[in-house]
Amino acid sequence: MKICIWMTKIFDLGGTKRVVSLLANELVKEHDVTIMTYEDRFAEDRNMYHLSEDINVDFIDNNHFVNRHHTPAFIKRYLVKKLNDKFGIFNKKCFNNLLAESIFPKKTRDKWVEYLNSMDYDVIITTASLSLRLAMIAPRLKAATIGWQHNCYDGYLHVKPVVFWQQECLLQQYLPNLDRYIVLSKYDQRDYMEKLGIDTEVKINPRSFVSEKKCDVNSKRFLMATRFVYAKGLDLMMESFEEFCKQDKEWELDILGDGALFRQIKEDAKRRHIEDRVHFVGYTNEAEKYYLNSSVFLLPSRWEGWPMVIMEAYEFGLPVIAYHMGNMDLIIDDGKTGYLPEAFDPHKFAQAMLKLAHDDELRQKMSFNAIAKSEDFAIEKAVKEWDDLFERVIAKKRGQ
Repeated sequence: MKICIWMTKIFDLGGTKRVVSLLANELVKEHDVTIMTYEDRFAEDRNMYHLSEDINVDFIDNNHFVNRHHTPAFIKRYLVKKLNDKFGIFNKKCFNNLLAESIFPKKTRDKWVEYLNSMDYDVIITTASLSLRLAMIAPRLKAATIGWQHNCYDGYLHVKPVVFWQQECLLQQYLPNLDRYIVLSKYDQRDYMEKLGIDTEVKINPRSFVSEKKCDVNSKRFLMATRFVYAKGLDLMMESFEEFCKQDKEWELDILGDGALFRQIKEDAKRRHIEDRVHFVGYTNEAEKYYLNSSVFLLPSRWEGWPMVIMEAYEFGLPVIAYHMGNMDLIIDDGKTGYLPEAFDPHKFAQAMLKLAHDDELRQKMSFNAIAKSEDFAIEKAVKEWDDLFERVIAKKRGQ
């Protein structure tokens, strides 16, 4: 089977890139797999997520598909998109053709149809905003088509100005063109059906590895592995940890990752006088060392889809504290594999931290439960489900 996964980027930090690399590495054992990306070929770094050399990477030059000259048509599309992003004025069924043209112009669509059909793929999978573009051309493609969502419903539709912001009417018209649209949980499945009338299918993300080594449950260290962006709630974390430090003088916090807010959050820690107990590690290839030297994982995000870091934490035996939002209660068993304090209350988050930090027996019990929970996310199960899906969508496309 010839499979194409179409993404904006693969050689970059992020949960979507990681889970796509993981699945592609397994699929390529039985199939011909290509990852199509808009990145420059000089960005290639297969070591980042151990991407198999057997996977073909197709580096797309978008200039071949898009006319970026400032013609009147280009300016019109630009203005329509900007006005809709800001005011939502074209997010109406009567403006669907106009808004669709601003996002994915017809001439560009024609070029993509010609290119994708020339590659003779059996299945094409897209992620995030590319799912809408694939849906616009799906009826004209020879391949079966699958859209794959990597965040919760609200994270895609109600967060300004990313992914499907102010595009509900377009989704209602075009997403049904796909042979299948994949979401991460039954909550997302419910929301798409109740709010947009769109049928979807649930596929959870698998764990990315199996480890014989487990964390030190007696360690007095919290761990975060994240991107320094607003969605990840690092500002909330600094507030919670400040409160925690007023009631505890021993525990410390390691934060792995980088991003636009790195300097701002570091300054916030200094302003709160907790800089001696928060360690900003930055990007590291030695994440395992930090997981093994910690005993509790923290995830103060404002929204998430199906965070890979939770599966990683479970595999090492770390219980997880995260705000009760999105799909978190499907991943974290409150009081068993971690805690789900009320969103987005830094005080209650700090109280959950204190409870786990000051009860060694509870921490040991939750660590054991986390390891057991990790088995629910085995990669073998996920691959079998995807293979079954491929067979179904190909049969549907061919009218069998």
